[in-house]
Amino acid sequence: MLMKVFNKGQIVIPIAIRKALGVEPGDMMDVIIDSDEQCIKLKKPVASKSSELAGSLSGFSKRKAFPTKKEMRKALAEGLSDGR
Repeated sequence: MLMKVFNKGQIVIPIAIRKALGVEPGDMMDVIIDSDEQCIKLKKPVASKSSELAGSLSGFSKRKAFPTKKEMRKALAEGLSDGR
């Protein structure tokens, strides 16, 4: 199946594929780079417990300003995908 890459690097996952995988808006996807096949693989991560995210925002403790929503989302996404 061919899909177009848009100017921001976005690719739309067709609804049939999203339904088959149970992917809904807001879901996190684990992106795996396969150098041998020269492709990326998207994997819906196994549901995680909030306790597994403990420490994801610890890098912000030395700052005086609280992290922005964007910074928190990025830190939490990295916490979800690091295999803890």
